[in-house]
Amino acid sequence: MHRQPHILIVDDDGFIRDAVQRITKTLGYKSTLAKNGNEALQLAKEEIFDLIISDIYMPVMDGNELILHIREMQEYKNTPFLFLSGSDERKTWIKNLNAGADDFISKPFDKKILALKLKSQIKKYFLRKELLKSNLEYNINLNEGIILYCTLPNTGFEINTNNIYTQVKLITSNSELYETIKKVNVWLLLIDSNAVHEYDINKIKLSSDLNFSILFLANNIRDINAQLDQGIGNFILKSLPEKLFYHQINAFIAREMEVKSKYINAIKLAADNSPIRFERSTEQDFDTTHISVLHEPYKHIPGGDFYELFTSPENELKIVVVGDVMGKKWGAWFIVNAYLAYIRSTIHFLINNTPSQKMTASGIIEHLNKQITHDMKVAEVFTTLSVIIIRKNSSVSIAAAGAMRPLLLSFKNKTISQLNITGMLLGISEQVKYHQLDLNLDLYDKILFYSDGYTEITNSKTNTMLSEKAIIDVFSLLKNQQTIKLNDIEKTLVENYNITSFDDDRTLLQLSRQH
Repeated sequence: MHRQPHILIVDDDGFIRDAVQRITKTLGYKSTLAKNGNEALQLAKEEIFDLIISDIYMPVMDGNELILHIREMQEYKNTPFLFLSGSDERKTWIKNLNAGADDFISKPFDKKILALKLKSQIKKYFLRKELLKSNLEYNINLNEGIILYCTLPNTGFEINTNNIYTQVKLITSNSELYETIKKVNVWLLLIDSNAVHEYDINKIKLSSDLNFSILFLANNIRDINAQLDQGIGNFILKSLPEKLFYHQINAFIAREMEVKSKYINAIKLAADNSPIRFERSTEQDFDTTHISVLHEPYKHIPGGDFYELFTSPENELKIVVVGDVMGKKWGAWFIVNAYLAYIRSTIHFLINNTPSQKMTASGIIEHLNKQITHDMKVAEVFTTLSVIIIRKNSSVSIAAAGAMRPLLLSFKNKTISQLNITGMLLGISEQVKYHQLDLNLDLYDKILFYSDGYTEITNSKTNTMLSEKAIIDVFSLLKNQQTIKLNDIEKTLVENYNITSFDDDRTLLQLSRQH
């Protein structure tokens, strides 16, 4: 059973706030009201909300500024954010979608449509959290993560970090904890019982992406009983003899690593014997369109990112699929072979049983979505997917499920635009209709697709995470070239943004009209 979803409703119009609150109440959701962005931001810092619905134009702080602040908070990186707006300007909608909004609802709103959108976003959010919670062991190599020891200055229980197998960083406040989480790869959280009142454990547990184990250092059994309601399931008594105390911590680490090693070895064996090819580089021409792919699995193990190219029996069209099985590192690797085989067999069936002129990108995704909704366990398999159909007249059709919006480079105008084509993740609802974007490429025009392995990497000098803007900026630097090599895009990104290493699968896919 999920806990009751908690919605934050932000609008300076009291009538609108009350109307939305009545709808959330009929859905069984808890709600909190705010009159402007500043008030909403303060509330968001105090507790965790599962969805935020906000007006755009408000005093003190408007919705445009609110969403920028919200997306900077680690615990709200993936929280659904919906805008209520009386504006029907396309530029306004695109601007806020690019800023991180998940959907728009026009005023005056239809109660049934608003209720359906709220239900859909909440369902997707909780499904994603279930997936992440089922894959706690994100980091394969212990040296890549650190342990955070949460205590208080001068009053906490001192531990000898030399006796622990991996790096330990001392944390002395709740604010420092959240700032650190944004910058480093956390593997384990140690919390001193003397400092537990300083740290909001419930907020840590509720945050969608903070999926690391928590180990409570207790003074006595009473301390343990007091923390059971907070959801902390792992405990060590500080009163244990020193040697045994550190042995318990290191045994906990070793136990986790042993489980990971077994899975990794099994995945490597499966990958070595898989008929599916995960080639790092692919170059193909189809009529006037050149297709290039740069694909690098993390640690060289076929993983969450995947791609595949298909040709119709009559050689009338080329179908390209690119996607990412959600769940970092080995959690995604464990299922990607089976999942890609499922997608491949479905598309092969469609290609061989559907006339080329009737084949559509949106139709392929809708068919896959229905099959996955019925046949696959969503809590175990959760993916983004883009389907591209290329025809011999240089026309391209694109449909997407939860994928990042691709970039279109107009060579003639030397402009880059982000194509606003996206849709709900596969497997959430059988009834979803996916939109299709149809384009005709002119000479040297290019479309670039990219995975989050390039946008969720850290700048080593600033300790900040890159975003889609980094890809856009690099693509823009190369826009005058008739031919752009994917290796040049990656090389420029690494140099300009101080990337020392990649910590996830990454994929670039480019379509270019060459003649």
